[in-house]
Amino acid sequence: MLQFALVGKVTLETFYGPPNYGENPKTDSREAQIILVLKQQICVSANLSTNDEEEKNQLRVTLVPPVGVNLGSYKGRSVTVKGTLFHAITGHHHTPVLMEVVHVQEHHD
Repeated sequence: MLQFALVGKVTLETFYGPPNYGENPKTDSREAQIILVLKQQICVSANLSTNDEEEKNQLRVTLVPPVGVNLGSYKGRSVTVKGTLFHAITGHHHTPVLMEVVHVQEHHD
């Protein structure tokens, strides 16, 4: 799979999760996720083999770290993240595009 490098700022966001993903906030669980807010928009091609549609003008990508790696320490920091992009698959994916992270490098502005 192709790896890409994206530049942006790391944020931590909380989304509604099961059982109703926001339809009933009083009983729905909360899911904290690391989001990379990009400096420039990206487009991700359609994937005909999985019926994923093209995603245009994306400014937010959910970061999926390797097992045991906590990206929360990068919250509020500008970084370059390298990894593999993929389309949202489940209700737990709260942005249309996600990145399976291989490497993170902080920028010291």
